[in-house]
Amino acid sequence: MELHTNLLKQKVVLELQLEASLHIMALAFFFALLAQRIPLVGDLDVDTLDRMQQREVYLQEQMTKLLLEMEEKNMALSMGTQALLRCFVFCLPILLYLFMWMICSKFYRAEDTGDESSSSEKEQEEEEEEEEEEEDDGVFSLDVFWTVRSHQEDCELMYSLMRGVMDICQSMVSDTFYPVPERLIKVGSTFEGWCPVRNVPVFSLLVPLLPPRGHTFHLDLGTTGEVPATDSRIRVELECTCEREQEMRMLCFLHTPAKELKSQQPSLLHSLCTTSYLDAEKTARCFQELIKNAWQRMQVSEFTMEIDTVKSRRSCRLHVRDVNKRIFYVEFVFGVQQDDTDIFLSSHEIVFRHTPSTVWPQSCVVAEKKFLQYVANHPRGGKFYLRYLQLCGYLMASLKFTIYDMKTVIMHLLNTIPLQRWHGRNFLLRMDDILNYLCCCVEEKRLDHFIVGNNSLPKEIILPKEFRASPPLNMFQHLEEEPDKYERAQHDLEELHDRLTTTLLYGR
Repeated sequence: MELHTNLLKQKVVLELQLEASLHIMALAFFFALLAQRIPLVGDLDVDTLDRMQQREVYLQEQMTKLLLEMEEKNMALSMGTQALLRCFVFCLPILLYLFMWMICSKFYRAEDTGDESSSSEKEQEEEEEEEEEEEDDGVFSLDVFWTVRSHQEDCELMYSLMRGVMDICQSMVSDTFYPVPERLIKVGSTFEGWCPVRNVPVFSLLVPLLPPRGHTFHLDLGTTGEVPATDSRIRVELECTCEREQEMRMLCFLHTPAKELKSQQPSLLHSLCTTSYLDAEKTARCFQELIKNAWQRMQVSEFTMEIDTVKSRRSCRLHVRDVNKRIFYVEFVFGVQQDDTDIFLSSHEIVFRHTPSTVWPQSCVVAEKKFLQYVANHPRGGKFYLRYLQLCGYLMASLKFTIYDMKTVIMHLLNTIPLQRWHGRNFLLRMDDILNYLCCCVEEKRLDHFIVGNNSLPKEIILPKEFRASPPLNMFQHLEEEPDKYERAQHDLEELHDRLTTTLLYGR
């Protein structure tokens, strides 16, 4: 993986060198033409044409010489990069001819040399502005991008609606001994803005839970030592409230006689826990009832809501229908924050594995969201990364690679390649990097988890000590253990390349 990362860095440096060389040679040719005193009207004389042709030959020789020197210095690069150099060498005469034609046309229509220079500068500025305005044209005008954009307004609508529901739930549990919900956190591909086109958008919301009065949460991170822990639990303990009974409007569960406690609601230990651990399934059922009551209190005439009890074993899935008969799928996932970090113990079920009701696996969704926000807020960043996630999610339908695999690959590259090298015309180069990185991971049967053991994360992401100290987690361990999956992964890589080519050529 280190070799591939170094090659990527060398590739970026080479791109910068080639781009600078093109700009220098174009400027040299431009000023050379200025010195030729091209006639403003009529046909060009024979001497002028000869000088222009001689100058063109000279510039071609110098540019080819420069590129050959660069190619000799970069012989250690990958075959893909060398092919890119040869492509540039082949295309340079054509580009040079186009430059000559464009500049001659501008000179030929000008009234004088001074006016032509200012006009050329103005046109160059206008072209740069048009390039920024039309950044969404070309490959970005494909249907794959427009479908995703249609979800943006729905995201704000659903978040506002569900925030109102949860605010009412919070007031309903304020005088009880149920967990207290905090402000909702938007998670998942739909709220991040890159929901795969073929997928039904699910508006996923993380509900952070606080212990009720008179209770404390203790996070038991399991005994296997794996990070992130998949067998972690939330242990509930009672605390003494004898000196604050009036302030907290409750009797102390620890030191009040059992007869007197009968007049008080049962503690969390006796309502939503199994033994002394918070039960995810009981918690989900409790909030299903709370949400039903909250919805009735809201009296929202524009929407109707029903709970999908089949898929709500450890979470709470809603079907919300508007007046236009559109259905929105909303999922509440519950979690408890680990100290003051961006890691939560989540009620989300582990894929392809039975999750006991008292198990709350560690989740990195908030940390990953903060990384993407860091990229979006960076001076040279932006939300351009959504285009790569959208297209990759579209291409990966029905393949064995998961969306999370591809998201991990893209986040690794965002953390390696300078952010300014991801915009506009670099789109196809970066897509090539993404597929090559995935190919290297399959060949090495190793894809490192982006959060665990990654020492190059931005300081804005706050992690527990064990996450930073732990060795990188291999997400492709199953390729090492199961040869059949390795062969399928290689086949899917070829399919990915074919799908990308078809999409770029035909827009579908």
